[in-house]
Amino acid sequence: MPHHKYATKYCIPTVVEHEDFDATIDATALEEAMKGPGTDEDAITEILAYRTVAQRLQIADVYKELFDKDLVERLKGDLTGHMEDVIMAMMTPISQLYAKELHKAISGLGTDEDAIVEVLMSLSNCGVLEVSAEYENMYGNSLEHDLKHDSSGEFRNLLVRLCSAIRDESETVDEELARNDALSLASAGASEWATEESVFASILAARSFPHLRLVFRVFRSVTGRDIEAVIDQHFSGKLRKGFLSIVRIVRKRAAYFARRLYESMKGLGTDDHTLIRIIVSRCEIDLGDIKQEFLAQYGQTLEKWITGDTLGHYRKTLLALVAYEH
Repeated sequence: MPHHKYATKYCIPTVVEHEDFDATIDATALEEAMKGPGTDEDAITEILAYRTVAQRLQIADVYKELFDKDLVERLKGDLTGHMEDVIMAMMTPISQLYAKELHKAISGLGTDEDAIVEVLMSLSNCGVLEVSAEYENMYGNSLEHDLKHDSSGEFRNLLVRLCSAIRDESETVDEELARNDALSLASAGASEWATEESVFASILAARSFPHLRLVFRVFRSVTGRDIEAVIDQHFSGKLRKGFLSIVRIVRKRAAYFARRLYESMKGLGTDDHTLIRIIVSRCEIDLGDIKQEFLAQYGQTLEKWITGDTLGHYRKTLLALVAYEH
């Protein structure tokens, strides 16, 4: 899946193509790292963390030709814990990774609504369609079917809208329509709750990002209040969280992901699943921008937080993915 399917323009990645890439050399080095009773996890990190996912998949193809073994299965058999988790994510094509993450979020113990909105809002319409096709190919049901089955009410309608690839993606903004949308949002609070929810969902799920940014500015000028504060007051539960996530992604995607990373590490314990998903999925897109936002919002580097919250080869691999800016 080319990055334009889920990336904005002028992003700063932290993982780029390795210039002196040689899949044969890398495949041979990985075999050496896993040969014998021990595993050289440092060598695995030094190779895989400094290659793009496309290059890693080339290495896997050459590894199969040279050694008649499946590299992913070989790595899975030699690694454990979160080190295994991050390497498996790194060896997965991005559309498959997103499909797997959506399936985990839907079918796990308790639906991870934050992850569903995060993934769907990370994708362009083309990306949504590709991931949806991958999902159905992998799991037998359509993504829309499983979302409907696992959610209810207006939140279900919101998720169905997000997975339907209906968002306007034009760069031009109709100022009159933006004002009308802002007025609709402002007056929705005086309507019945179901009407209010539907108005917010239909606008937030279908309008373009530039259009919504103008809508939010007009909303503030008309009401004297920020759209996030109004959502926080008028909605609750899953729908409130979903609306807030959409607004934050629309306003500044990198700031949204910085917040998600912060929340995955703050307090006791670490949400390693979210940490791995965001770092692996964004490192070839805009993790450099996310790092800058993290520092601006929280006063410390993302690297420092990762160092304090993770251990061993897992930590080293995450730091390698985060470190380089092109």
